[in-house]
Amino acid sequence: MPEPLSPAVTMRKLPLGLLLGWALIAGSAQAQVMRCVDAKTGEVTYTNGRCISGEMSTQIQAAQSAEEIAAERANASQARERSKAQMARDDAQRHQREEQERKEREAADRAQARAGANLENTPACRQARERYNAILAEASPDPATWGERSQAAQAQMEMSCLGAAAYQQLQQSRALQPNAINRPQWGYGHPNRYPPARPTPSQPPAKIVNCNVFRCYDNRGGVHPIP
Repeated sequence: MPEPLSPAVTMRKLPLGLLLGWALIAGSAQAQVMRCVDAKTGEVTYTNGRCISGEMSTQIQAAQSAEEIAAERANASQARERSKAQMARDDAQRHQREEQERKEREAADRAQARAGANLENTPACRQARERYNAILAEASPDPATWGERSQAAQAQMEMSCLGAAAYQQLQQSRALQPNAINRPQWGYGHPNRYPPARPTPSQPPAKIVNCNVFRCYDNRGGVHPIP
C-alpha cells in the first residue's frame, strides 16, 4: 500500500525553482528538496518532504538550520545591495563621461569658431576671395570653362577662409540640403542657360541688402562680389 502523503509531499508537483525558493522563505530547520523518480514511468517530481514508497529519491538541497538559512538570506541581501551600488557607480561614471564629452565638443566648437574668424583676415583668404569675385565679375565669361573655374575658386575661397574642418561641415550640410546651395548668378556651364536678370528702365536699380564673408545679395536675389 502506498505511503500516505504528508502535507510536505502534497507540494511535490511544484517546479524545482519554486520549491527551492519556498524552502528558503519558509525558514524551517527541516527545509529540504528531494528529487523523486517514478520507477515505472520515469516521471520526475520534486518535494520538500519524502518521496513516495517505491520511487528513487535524490536529495537536491539538504536540510538547513535556522542559522544557515539566516546567513543565506543575509548573503543574498548583501549581494543585492552590492549590485545596486555598482549600478549607481556605473550610472555616475557614464554621466561623467557624457558631461566631459559635451564640454570637449563645446571647446572644440569655440576653438574652431576662433580659428575661422582668424582665417578671414589672412592673406590666403583675401586672395582666394578676390579671385572668386573676379570670376563672378567677368563681363564675357568663356562658357566652356567658366562653370568649372567658378566652382574651383569658390571651393578654394571657402577652404582658405573657413579652414578644413568648417569646410567639411559646410559640404556635409550642402549634401543634406542641395536646394539651399547658392549658385553663381551665371549658373554652371553655358552662361546663356541662366541669363542674368536685366533691369528695365522703369525699375529702380537693385540695392545691396546683405553681405557675408564671400559675397553680397541685392533685394532681387542677385549675387554680387564684395565691394
